[in-house]
Order: sequence, then C-alpha cells, then structure tokens
Amino acid sequence: MATAILVATVASAPGASAQQPFPRGFLWGTATAGFQIEAGGARANSDRRSDWWAFTTDPDLIRAGVVSGDRVDRGPGFWQTWPADLDRARNRLGSNAIRLGVEWSRIFPRSTASIRTGRRIDRVDLRRLDRVANGRAVRRYRRIIRGARGRRMQVLLTLNHFTLPIWVHEPLAVRRAFAGVGAADPVPTGLRRAGWLSRSTVAEFRKYAAFAAWKFGPDVRLWATVNEPLVTVSQGFVSIPGLTGVKAPAVLSYTAALRAIENLGLANAAAYDAIKVGDRGARVGFVHNMVAWRPSDPSKPADLEAARHADQIFNKAWLELALRGIYDTDADGATDPGERRPGLADKADFVGVNHYSPGRAAALGAPVSPVVPLFDFAPAVTYRGTGNPGGPPCPTTCTDFGWEIDPAGFRQVIEEAAQYGKPVYVTENGIDDPEDDERPGYLRDYLGALHDAIAAGADVRGYFHWSLLDNYEWAEGFAAHFGLYGFNRRTLQRSERPSARLFRRIARANALP
Repeated sequence: MATAILVATVASAPGASAQQPFPRGFLWGTATAGFQIEAGGARANSDRRSDWWAFTTDPDLIRAGVVSGDRVDRGPGFWQTWPADLDRARNRLGSNAIRLGVEWSRIFPRSTASIRTGRRIDRVDLRRLDRVANGRAVRRYRRIIRGARGRRMQVLLTLNHFTLPIWVHEPLAVRRAFAGVGAADPVPTGLRRAGWLSRSTVAEFRKYAAFAAWKFGPDVRLWATVNEPLVTVSQGFVSIPGLTGVKAPAVLSYTAALRAIENLGLANAAAYDAIKVGDRGARVGFVHNMVAWRPSDPSKPADLEAARHADQIFNKAWLELALRGIYDTDADGATDPGERRPGLADKADFVGVNHYSPGRAAALGAPVSPVVPLFDFAPAVTYRGTGNPGGPPCPTTCTDFGWEIDPAGFRQVIEEAAQYGKPVYVTENGIDDPEDDERPGYLRDYLGALHDAIAAGADVRGYFHWSLLDNYEWAEGFAAHFGLYGFNRRTLQRSERPSARLFRRIARANALP
C-alpha cells in the first residue's frame, strides 16, 4: 500500500524527478519527553515527585559518576515556554505533527493504589481518580496538547518515557536492596516501590492510562504506551557503565531484567486495552529502540551467530511479546510450551521505531549468565564520546555522542519492524551535534534510507526527529546536543541551528530535495 501511494505521489508531483517524495499524509515532526524538557526557569516547572529526580540528584551517585551531576532544573523550561516552542515547531520547522510526553508523577503525585477498579475502568472509577489527580497539571497538559492541535499538528502522546512516580519506584531503595546480590541470584524478596519489578505497577499504570485517555483523548489520535522498554531493562537492570548505559535503578541482575520485561509487556497490554475502552478509534502503539546488529568480524561464523542473538534479545524479543504474545521466559530464543500469552498478543496498532546506531556483536563462546542463554556475546554500540567518555575509539565515523553513522542500518531496522504487519512511525532519530556541521548530511542520508525502505514496501507513516530542543539526556545530563534548537540555561532563550531550515524545507515539501 505504501509503495502504491508513493508511486502515485511521484507521478502527480510537479518536478518530482528532482525530488524524493514521501507518501501523501506523511507526518513530519520532532520528538520530546516531559522530564527531559519541562524543568528549567521557575522552580514550579520542576517535577520533584519523579524517580528520576531522586536518581539524578543523589550525592552518592554523582560522586560515583553513575549520573552526571547536572541538575534537571536547569533545563529548557518547556512547562512555561510551550506556546513559543510549539510556534517554532509549526512555523519554523514546518511540522504537521509533534511527539509529546505526559509525566505520570505530575498527573498523580500521590498514590492511586487505594482506588479499586473493576475489570473495566468506568466513569465512576475515573471520577474517583480525578479527585486525587493534580488538576493543575492535567489542565496544563490539556492546554499544551490543544495548543499543538490548534497549530495544526497531530499529537503522538507518550504515557511513559522512562520515569515513574516516586510512590511507584524508589530507585535508591531498590539499589540498596540489590547490594551484594549476584547477577544470576533471585530478585530480593520484600521489595517495596520497586517500579517495573512489581506487578502492582501494571495495575496502577492501567489506571493512569485510562485516566489520560479520558482527559486527553478528544485531542489525541496516536498514543504510545511505553518508550524503549528494552532500554529500560538493559540499562536499568543489566546496567554496566560504559557498556550498556545507565537508567534507574542501575543494578546488575539478569533475573530482575526478565521480570521487568514481563511486567512491561503486561503494562503495554493493559494500557492498550484501557485506552481502547475510552476510544475505539484511537491508534495505540509502543516505542521500541532498535539497533542494527552486525558481526564484529563478518568472516567468523561465531560472530554472525552472535549478531543474530543480539538481534533477538534487543529487537525481536519485545516485538514478539507485544505483537505475537510470545514471552521468552528462559531467554533462549525458542518458543517453548507455556511461553505463548494470548492476552498479550496484538496489543499495538503501530510500531514506533527509535533508531540511533548500529551495534557490533563479538562471540564470547559461552553465555554471560545461565539466566540468559542467548547473551553469549560482547555488544559494542557506544564508542568514545559524550555518551561514553571512556569508551573505545570509533571504528568508522561516529557522532559526538559516540554512535556510528550508518543509514543502511536505519533502513534495516525499519524493514525488520515492518515485517510484523503494522504501520511504522519513526518516533526518534537524530544526532548529537552542537556545531551542526554533521546534522544536515545526517538528515539527508537517513531520510534517503527511509525513503528507500518505503519504496521497497515498508508502511512508514511518519518521522519524528530527536529533538525539538537540546534537553536533559538522562544520566549524561546536558552534555549532548540533539536539538534543532539550543537554549540558554539562564534566560531560556532559544537559538535555531542552521539544520532547522533544512528540516523545514523537507517537511513543507514532503520530499527530500
């Protein structure tokens, strides 16, 4: 279908021979996340009820170098500057869409656990939730969403972008509970406020999703339940600084990782169903970071097999869980009896693909842990740069963050995601480039690869560039610069990078020049 639309567009577009057009109705936008851009300026712009606030301000983690020490409250202040930023997105970038995020901890700064709901969350349940919600935050988010719609931008709304309310997840307490626990040992018992290690988080996430759909549904057609679940798992529960990266709570436990991925799968399904109850016409998906895995040495059969194993763990495992209801409980890559969960199958109307880099897998000869038999390789993704200052030198051409530039890998993961039969949106893709000298070429080359994937049959319906603004890049703080706009931390004044003009030209023409 996408190919036919593309051919028709080419045939009808004046001067099409000089351009590479995208399908009619294609969405062009930038991607953002609440925690990363909202704080800054006035104290009221910060959300201190988030687990990531506790995680990034902890003196011990700062001293140990687990987090940067940069304060999120020195951010771009989108919580107050949103009208002007949405104007920029629409008028200066030519966007007809924008990816926004809402923060669970802003909407529900207090626990919703005492509010009992039935199998179907009805209007009575929603009104009870409304009584404990932060009405000011709900009204602010509604104004932002309607502001985007009023500027003729379709909203893709993300419900969970790594952060959790502190009453759901106390990352420092979870870290302490894992002190002295081996990577293959059972998950400690008696954990409280354990985030994605707790089944109760799924129940509360369901309530939050239903409430968000009730409050924001009339203005949102595209929903993303969770962002990058495998990043949450790999960097949060198999956290090896310099190798996997860091996300809260930053522990090393393979058993915890398997439990977290199951709960994230359950949460995705629960949120999907909860949103659909309120609006059958809503299009609900998830956002999945996909890495184009390559063998470290293509001449070695063991490395070829290692790349297949990496692809299964980091790319396919989540797609199989959320789309086919297959949860690989023993992480061996085979579908064993009892691993099919029909209640988790087909819980997405689209697949959101985030992509930043390829990865290389070198065979180790044996699994790192018997808990994850497929993990028998050493992954290399982030080389020396702002994302891994002590990392190995880049083997090819890398961004300032330390990620290899490889447009062919972008096409590879797009086509891999498209094989599952769902429409695809590129929900993040971008480059750390404060000087803006690589971004123009990056945009042309990566969008050229996307165009080729569509021409070959992939049903891709939109592209969201990361990001509208420089922002707080999690454990790395403000070291990276992914924005089409920079900002002054003292005045919050925006500065447009030259590549913004190229993005505008592409978005308005719906074609590569």
